[in-house]
Amino acid sequence: MSNKFKPGPYNYCDYRCEKCDNQQICRVYKEQEERNVRHYINNKDPNDIKIILSDLKEIFEKTKSLLQEDARKYGVNLDEMPLEDEPEINPYDFPVYCIANEYYQKSKVLIKDVEKIGLPKSACEDFETLIWYHTLILAKTYRLISNTENADDEDLQQIEKQGTIAVINKGIMLSKAALKNLLNDLPDHLHTILELLQIIDRLETCLRVDFL
Repeated sequence: MSNKFKPGPYNYCDYRCEKCDNQQICRVYKEQEERNVRHYINNKDPNDIKIILSDLKEIFEKTKSLLQEDARKYGVNLDEMPLEDEPEINPYDFPVYCIANEYYQKSKVLIKDVEKIGLPKSACEDFETLIWYHTLILAKTYRLISNTENADDEDLQQIEKQGTIAVINKGIMLSKAALKNLLNDLPDHLHTILELLQIIDRLETCLRVDFL
C-alpha cells in the first residue's frame, strides 16, 4: 500500500466522504471515485441499484482475494480454520450505550416531527447533520463496547478503540453544533433540542470517563 494512504482499520470513518478532510489519503474514497469515473465514462449511473450491487460484488471479490493472498503468505489454511461464535454481549449493561440509545431514540422522535411539518431552508444542513450522526453515534458506540469485550489482539484492540472513539467524538461535536443552530431555526422544539444537548453532554462525559 502506498504510504500516502491512511492505513486501516477504517472504523474512524463517518461515511460522509463529501465532507471528509481525509479524502486524499483514503484508499476507500480513491477506489470509489475511480469506480464512479468509470461508470460515467460508460454512461452508467453510479447510484443505480444494479450498479451499486455490481460494485459491492467487485469489492467483496477483491477483499476475498486479498485475504486469500495474505493467508498463503502467512501459511494459513482458511478451509481448516474453526468457526467460532463470538460471545454475545448485552449492550444495556454499558452506561455509554444506554445514553447513546437514549439520544438516538429522542432524536428520532424530533426528526419525524420536523419532517412532518417541514423546516426552513437555513436549517437544512444542520438537520442533515442531526439525521446522519444520531444513528452513527449509536452504531459506533456498540462497536466500541463489542471491541472492548471481544478483542484478542491488544494492539489491534487499541487501534480500533481509538479510531472508534475519535469518530464518536466527531459525531458528538458536530451534532452539538447543529443542535445549537437548530435552537434558532426550530423554536417550537426548543425543549426537545435542549434535552438532546443535555443527553449528548452526558454521553461525551461518559465516554471520556469510561474509555479515555
